[in-house]
Amino acid sequence: MAVCEIWDVRGRLDHPIDYAENPEKTANPKYTEADLQAMVDVMEYATNKDKTEQRYFVTGVNCDPTTARDEMMIAKAQWNDESEIVCYHGFQSFKHGEVTPEQAHEVGVKLAQKMWGDRFQVIVATHLNTDCLHNHFVVNSVSFTDGKHYHDNKANLRLLRQRSDELCREYALSVIEHPSGKKKPYALYQAEKNGMPTRDNVTRQAVDEAISKSFTLKDFDRIMAEMGYRVSFDPNRKYWTVIGKGWKRPKRLYKLGEEYTNERIMERIAENSYAVKFSRFTEPQRTVKVFRVKGSLTGAKKIGGLRGLYLHYCYKLGILPKNKKQNYARLHYLLKDDLMKMEAITQETRLLCRNRIDTVEQLLSYKGSLETEKTDLLQKRKELYSISRKTGGEEKEAIRSQLSDLSKRLSVIRKEVKLCESIEARNAALKEKLSTIRADEEQQRKELMTNEYKRRSGRTNRPNELGRI
Repeated sequence: MAVCEIWDVRGRLDHPIDYAENPEKTANPKYTEADLQAMVDVMEYATNKDKTEQRYFVTGVNCDPTTARDEMMIAKAQWNDESEIVCYHGFQSFKHGEVTPEQAHEVGVKLAQKMWGDRFQVIVATHLNTDCLHNHFVVNSVSFTDGKHYHDNKANLRLLRQRSDELCREYALSVIEHPSGKKKPYALYQAEKNGMPTRDNVTRQAVDEAISKSFTLKDFDRIMAEMGYRVSFDPNRKYWTVIGKGWKRPKRLYKLGEEYTNERIMERIAENSYAVKFSRFTEPQRTVKVFRVKGSLTGAKKIGGLRGLYLHYCYKLGILPKNKKQNYARLHYLLKDDLMKMEAITQETRLLCRNRIDTVEQLLSYKGSLETEKTDLLQKRKELYSISRKTGGEEKEAIRSQLSDLSKRLSVIRKEVKLCESIEARNAALKEKLSTIRADEEQQRKELMTNEYKRRSGRTNRPNELGRI
């Protein structure tokens, strides 16, 4: 079984390095360093020696792997290509344990020859660094024979997968005969793979909890409603659906997995027993640790402002305190919307606490200092690039070391600037959400107290639901 995908690569400035020792020989006024760097970044990733066993599994189609970038740039210059897309990056991934590295590379090379071999220059590299062996393809965006562009569209992607399947059958490898259709977004797939809470995971957790406490569908519906979900058991519809507060549309329960079909939910509820469950009368006493602290906390300053806002929101989300088991199914629906953003919110909180930022003015001041430092470092790096081109030997290596340090610092600065921008955009929304959550919690508390008062003050001889005293 082989999974294929391909996408375009455009010029970018986020990973610039000194890509050639003699740039005058490869300079082209129609392409900026960013355009050239984009192609180099992709090639260096695809032919990474740590992933390909010293480039043993690297092959060039219509080009030499060692000079592929130069050959592709010559083809672009020959046909006066000025497009924004500099190349295409694709992959072909095989099922775990199904192929050897030699077979995977052979299939990859044949696929490249069938798909692009008559018109385009391609680098094929087989990566061995994961459980699933996979090929990477770097395809020049312009044909060396006629100067026409390769088009990454649905028809060509379909053709790529079709030819990949044909080769898999030829090599007796498994093939996905009936694809499931729309694929799961990569961010959602990664989040579920890493065990992070997602909308589907939280909904499964809620359904599982409701089923475990239910004896009838009515119980199931009531418990789901307590957790903020509305379930539709419409007999005129084939599938039951669930919709949470804040959702724009319902979701069919069977899409959560095999355990959530109409029949399976009924079976799981029927498995619950009405029998009396015995439990111990008293819980074992826990050992309480006592710490004596000298001094007084009366003068301690409470953390407020942006730091206090983010720390409180992290507490509500269950990020704090650490190692606390959180039932995400019972979170407020506004908090559930941010479960996929937990990592970003955590990073923003760390930035605020690390730099003791409490006000928007302090945040903007810190962001301004980062922008100033970035401008100075970019200028310094530009000067070092210029010196590097005119030197050699040990002096060049020393300059490269300085450039590496500058690039690392610039990467940190760019990340922190993005975090500052995110905090600036997010803090007002967090305040509004917390205000709504507090209001809802207060309303629930009042309703609970009212219901409890009515229960306690009710008559003992009132008729029950069966009409008896």
